[in-house]
Amino acid sequence: MEFYDVINKRRTVREFLDKEVDFETIKRILEAGYKTPTWNHNRNWHFIILKTDEEKEAILEYAKKKSSKFDEEKYLNIPRPYPITLGQKMFAHAMPRQYSMLEDAPYVIIPVFRSKDVSGGSFSKLNPFATIWCSIENIFLAATAEGLACSMRIPADEEHDDVKKKLKVPATYMMPVFIGVGYADPSEKELEQTAPDFEKQLHFGSWK
Repeated sequence: MEFYDVINKRRTVREFLDKEVDFETIKRILEAGYKTPTWNHNRNWHFIILKTDEEKEAILEYAKKKSSKFDEEKYLNIPRPYPITLGQKMFAHAMPRQYSMLEDAPYVIIPVFRSKDVSGGSFSKLNPFATIWCSIENIFLAATAEGLACSMRIPADEEHDDVKKKLKVPATYMMPVFIGVGYADPSEKELEQTAPDFEKQLHFGSWK
């Protein structure tokens, strides 16, 4: 697949086919994540790989609880003083699938990076966070190039700490996201995306 085809085809999905994925493909995808530039030149990232239903069930308790309580139709039909936004439509589609989009994926990948916290104070403190997200995007693009797709859940604070403990992740590491990897279900509803006027968002020399 050509590079720009991969860029244009890459998207987050929330429904997967019941179809196995060869682990050698998963390894290639994760190796692509390691090709990312890193601020400290150490590439001290680790990837926790979950395959079995039991492994996934153990860490998805919070996601399961949140998704089961969300009423998609009720949310979409809340009276609003303005037309519903594309972001709100996406939220309504994503929330009830926070559990199933990981549980149904053949693999769940959890990137782990070294950083005690990502609190403010200086932009340089965000370097570990920025570089792991570059790695995550490489993973998404590599999965797309392999004909696969990814779901993505960013854990809430208490969820992060609970799952980190269950997975015995060292105290000096953090988990930015849970990634489901598999074959996208082509019947999943594909929501409209925001399409800004790209030319108007280019600034030369200064903002104005």
